Formats: sequence, C-alpha cells, structure tokens
Amino acid sequence: MKNTDRLQMYEFENYTIVTNFEEYQDAVNYATENNGELLEVGFTDGADNPALNSDGNLMASRKTFRVGLAPEYEVLYSDDPKFQEMAEVILEDMKQKENDVLPEDWLSDQNIAAGDRIIIIKDGEVNTVTTRERIKFLMRGNVYEIAVKIANSEKDKA
Repeated sequence: MKNTDRLQMYEFENYTIVTNFEEYQDAVNYATENNGELLEVGFTDGADNPALNSDGNLMASRKTFRVGLAPEYEVLYSDDPKFQEMAEVILEDMKQKENDVLPEDWLSDQNIAAGDRIIIIKDGEVNTVTTRERIKFLMRGNVYEIAVKIANSEKDKA
C-alpha cells in the first residue's frame, strides 16, 4: 500500500470501516493484509458515516469511488478522456484570469491523489473542480467508496 496516511477510519462497536483508497488494488491488498472484508459503502443523504451500499457498482468496475449528484450535473473522473481536455481548458482560463500565477499548483494539491480529482459540469459549463470529500460536504452529493471492514480485534493486532 502506497500511502496509508490518506486512509479514513470509521470506528463502530465491533468493527472498523476503512475508506479513501487511492487504487482498487490498494483496498484488496489492505483487506488481505488485515484479514478484512472488501465491500462497498455509501455516504448518502448527508451521512458522515459509511453504510453498506452497492449503488456505485464499484466491485464490478474496479473503481475506488463514484459520485452521485442530481441529474443536471455531469461528473468527469480523472480517468475519463474528457477530464484531461477540460482540465487543460480550466488551466488556460485560470492563467488568463490570474496573470499566470501557477494554477497548476492549485490543481495538483499535494494532499489529493490524482485519481480523487473530479470535474463537475452543469449546463455544459464547468461548475467546479473538486474531490470526493468535498462532494459529500459542499454539494450534498452521495459518495460511494470501496472499503475494508476489519473486526476491531484484528485491527488492534495491526
């Protein structure tokens, strides 16, 4: 596992749910190494804690997360070819507006994995560039994630 600092842990009475994996294989490896169970969870209806939810169809697609927003929004993930096109347009616009004050730094925030970036489009225009965490809290969207469930007795051994 590349970066365990980024992982989010949600403690429950008998188990812990671990989320925020950078890549699907990271979650698989983490589950194997910690005697955990790979599963899908959702942060829906403004919930701060994950609940079992397979609406994101993440196991089949081998993705770490997906976002659910109102139908008027289009979500572009960093692995979408259109994402790169839009990112270049955004950078050019920002350079012009900010007199070339290195907007690349803004898009490449060191605390955000490249795969976490999302572009939200509404009515054909860029609405925002954001991350899965910001979707939950700023846009009241649903976020579906691959997670690992670990029995608390197993977690204490790690």
